[in-house]
This record gives sequence, C-alpha cells and structure tokens, in this order.
Amino acid sequence: MKIRITALVLLMSMLLTLAACSSDTGDDAAVTTVTEAAETETETEETTADAFEADGLPDLDFGGKRVSIYVRGDTIDTEFTADNDGDIVNDALYTRNMKVEERLNVDLNIFANTTTDFWGQREIYMNTVIAAVMAGDKSIDIAGGLSVLHPIMIQNDIFFDMLGDGMEHLEFTRPWWSTSLIDKLAVGGRLYLASGEASLGVIKGMMCFLFNKKQISDFGLDDPYKLVTDGKWTLDALREMSAVAYQDLNGDGAVDVGDNFGLVIDNENHAVNFTTACGLTPMSYDSEGVPHFDMASEKFVDVMDRCKEMVEWDSSAVNFDNKREYAEAFPSGRAMFITAEFASVVIFRDSDTDFGVIPFPKYDEAQDRYITTPRSTFSAFSIPITADKEITSAVLEAFASESYRTVSPAYFESALKVKYSRDEISAQMFDIIKGGVEYDFGLTSAQMLKAFNVTLRGVICGSNKSNWTTVLAANQSSYDAALEAYLETLMSLKN
Repeated sequence: MKIRITALVLLMSMLLTLAACSSDTGDDAAVTTVTEAAETETETEETTADAFEADGLPDLDFGGKRVSIYVRGDTIDTEFTADNDGDIVNDALYTRNMKVEERLNVDLNIFANTTTDFWGQREIYMNTVIAAVMAGDKSIDIAGGLSVLHPIMIQNDIFFDMLGDGMEHLEFTRPWWSTSLIDKLAVGGRLYLASGEASLGVIKGMMCFLFNKKQISDFGLDDPYKLVTDGKWTLDALREMSAVAYQDLNGDGAVDVGDNFGLVIDNENHAVNFTTACGLTPMSYDSEGVPHFDMASEKFVDVMDRCKEMVEWDSSAVNFDNKREYAEAFPSGRAMFITAEFASVVIFRDSDTDFGVIPFPKYDEAQDRYITTPRSTFSAFSIPITADKEITSAVLEAFASESYRTVSPAYFESALKVKYSRDEISAQMFDIIKGGVEYDFGLTSAQMLKAFNVTLRGVICGSNKSNWTTVLAANQSSYDAALEAYLETLMSLKN
C-alpha cells in the first residue's frame, strides 16, 4: 500500500506523530511504506494517511447488507463495540466499526447471548453456533469465540476452509494476522480458524512478569530490566532471586497468605508459558507440517522439573482459578515477582506497589530471544458454511486490518505503553514481549487432545505431586491417540 505525501511538512508531522509505533519489531509489527511525492498512484486500494500498511481489498459495495458477528459476552463491550466517549480505546473500537461499515457499505450486527462467564457458559456459545448452522438460519456470518472452543466446533464440519476457494479477500501473510498461529493451525493446507489484530484479546493476553521494584532494591538484587537487556534474565536468575524473598511476616511458622513471597503464579493458566518461554512447545512438526507430541525430550523434562521445584519452595505461591487466596500478595507489596498478562498492568495501575514489566525468563543465556504466548482467552474467528463467502471474508479482512491500524495502536502504543506504564523502559519491555509471540497447535487444540495442558500446568503448580516423566508415561498413549483422531477428523471435513 502506498501513501500519498503532498508536502514535506506533512511527512515530518506524520513521522513525529507515529514515532512511538515504529519500535515494534515483532511478527505483528507495523510496516511503513513511504513513496516519493511525485510518484503516480496506480493502485486501486484504499489510501491511508498513517504509516501502517493498508490491506489489498478492492473497492466493494455490499448494498447495506447486514453482517452478524457473534462474540462472547465478556468481550463485546471491551473489544468489539463501544461508544465514542473520549476513552482512547473505546473511541478506536467505535471508529474501526464505523470505517468498516462505510468502506464496504455493510451494517455490522455484533451480538452476544452469554455473560462475562466465558468458560462457564461455553456450552451456550458453542451450541448457539452449531444449532444456527445446522438449521441453516444464516443468523451468524462470523463466529468470534474463545479460541480453544473453535476446534471443538470445527469437528461438526460447520465452517469453511479459510484457505479454500472464495476466500481470496483473506490475506493471512499480512501483519494483522498472527502468521505463526496460522502456520501452526493450518493442517493439510486447511484452516478453519484464525486470529490476530481482530481480537484485542491477543494483545491483552500476552503473558509477562511484573516485579516489585522496592523488594528488588531492599534485597540488593540485580535490576531485572538490565538482566533482560543483557540477555541474563533466565530460569536460574528467577530461581536465585525469588529464593531470598520469602519471609514469615505474620510469625505463625506456616506458609500462608500473610507472608512475603518470591514468586506468585497469578493464575494456573500462566504456568504453561514457562515451557514456551524456554523455547519449547508441546508439539513438533514433521516435514509436511503434521504435528506430533514432543514433551519427552531431556530439555522439556528439565524445564518441568525445575519449574516444579521452584513453585514447591516456600518462596512461591499459586493462585488457582477457583482459589485465589494469594491474589493480594503482589498489589499489597508482599511478592517480588508475579506472572501476569498485559491486561494485568491495567488492573494493577492503581496499586501502591511500584512495579516493572519484563518477559517470562529464558531457558539460559544462550537462548537468543525472549518468547511468550497469549493466554488462550483471546478470540478466534471462523466463517460458518451458511454465510456468503465474499461478503464475510471481505468484512473479516477489513475488520482485522482496521483493528491493526486503529484499535491495536490505541491500546498498545497509547494506553498500555504510555497511560498505564510506571516508567519509560516499560515501553521497551512491551515491545520485546510482543515481538516474541509464538503459538502452538496443541495448546490451541487442547480441548480435543485430552486437555493435556491442564495436566501439564498441574505438575508445575503442584496440584499433581508426581514428576513430569511419571505423568507423561501414564498419559502419552492417550494423548497420541487423541491427536491422531483429531487430525483424521480435520482431514475428513468436506467444507
């Protein structure tokens, strides 16, 4: 996409305004293309006045067609619809929807029939999609649900292959799609769900660490920011630093909620990211891109054992989904480190604890980068077979690309890195974390694979007292059988 520049002043103004956006070096980084002022514009694509890459959609007019996007109740007001009320993110959501409607001449009908209990009401969401498609009532044009639920719905053969005929408007190599996610989820050249900038939850759910600046200083420990930039923020560094922090503050001789901790795993769902951050994923892929479980390697076992040992020390505590007794440890200043998501920065912004943001630790100093993954609470998108391919694919592409240009910068560049950050170096940390995002077929499809991730995190968090080698030996055959069955299902789909 080319950008028309009519004066040097305009160019300089644009570059100054968008300077904060140019530092993103991740897979989803913005791509800036500036042309000479005298260059003739020959493309038919829509022009844009900013420095973000524009999509390749042609001029389209769908005559005011209503396009219904079914989303979750916990995301409809925070990621999909909002009033133009002066809040930078809400205004961006409003603007995105308006631009998509005006550009394609469509009427977006974004709706939900569930509450904020996205997991407890998951059956309602899935049953609504399946029933609508089976009945052929065309009430859902795009399904934007919890990412881990889509593989369950896919087996009913109710979605189009998004790499198939009639889906030419979807350009998955563009930066508003998570290409690493697409590469891992496309099996046998077929793709039934996708995500990226269209879901603000991808950014909100990126997992990270927060550290208590005062405790780092009080215990005389190395600055975590410098450890990160020097490439020395590793599992060993975390273990050594967190080990010195435990204090029996209430003097009762027991490890309990009143004590000071070196590490709090704020949610058991964060635990799997320790393996991801160490450059490991539950799956490996053969030469044809077919996934296979790969959790028995020496390195995988080593990481699992080390994480388990660290969490079992008195220096650590875990919050479980249904038992969050340690939830106040970090915001009240009684924890040195806590696992988190980008959204946690917003939650803790009013805390009296002065904190910094850093990536999950690497395996060792030889690892060349910091890696993370979003928590699976982000939304994925599928197109039901009852929908019009051309209209829905165009709307989804426009929705994703406009989110990339409008919503993501408002949240990531303006709100997260400026409004919610405690210091200037946090912006650099956010870029490092976002630039190291990776995905895995197994983690996205875990509900079809014996929920192996639940077992994995149970070993790390201590709800399962056995070591990983023992647990895997007892479950490997069932995991392999489930994967084989699911892959056969994917390859047998007709649509």
